[in-house]
Amino acid sequence: MQPGALDVRGRVLADVLYLEGVLAGARNRGLAQELIERLEDAVDHGHELTVLLADTVRTTAALHAAS
Repeated sequence: MQPGALDVRGRVLADVLYLEGVLAGARNRGLAQELIERLEDAVDHGHELTVLLADTVRTTAALHAAS
């Protein structure tokens, strides 16, 4: 489970980084506030996912070490 979770976390982090760039561009270009809010939500959700995936990796590592 750990390698898969680490792989997914890495891909989510890469996507979040990309979305942060899109968000910055949207703000700089003065795009619609609704679009900016949706991008902010997506970035926040991505950060939450990376935290949950990191917790999953730590938990599986601890369980594996205990067995």
